[in-house]
Amino acid sequence: MIAAVHEFGCRIAVTDRMRNYLAAKGLYLKKETQYINIPERSFIRAGWDENEEGIVQKVEDLVNRALENGDSMNDIMETVGLLAKGRLQVYARDLRNPANHPFTTEEKGSSNPLVDTGEMIGSMDYEVES
Repeated sequence: MIAAVHEFGCRIAVTDRMRNYLAAKGLYLKKETQYINIPERSFIRAGWDENEEGIVQKVEDLVNRALENGDSMNDIMETVGLLAKGRLQVYARDLRNPANHPFTTEEKGSSNPLVDTGEMIGSMDYEVES
């Protein structure tokens, strides 16, 4: 779910409970604040857009090699999946904008908007279907 929130952004209604929790943590919302907006930090779509040309070139190279050497399509797809996964993980790790709110940076101890524990990026994977 957190990946979808980052990919598309999210508007969260402020409840009294949330307001009290944030105040206890030191973040005092204005009385008129009704929503907290988490901005879009697309790392899947934008990461693909940035890396598509290189991945497509690799696919073309692998298919040509397969035709010459008899490599299996499954092996080619595994290679492409691993390549795409790695490129998207690097893109997500290196993304810096939009920046975290200063409160979030202080809470996390890091200004990297998509990295907290590393679990989200580390859990990115792919599957080749036969």
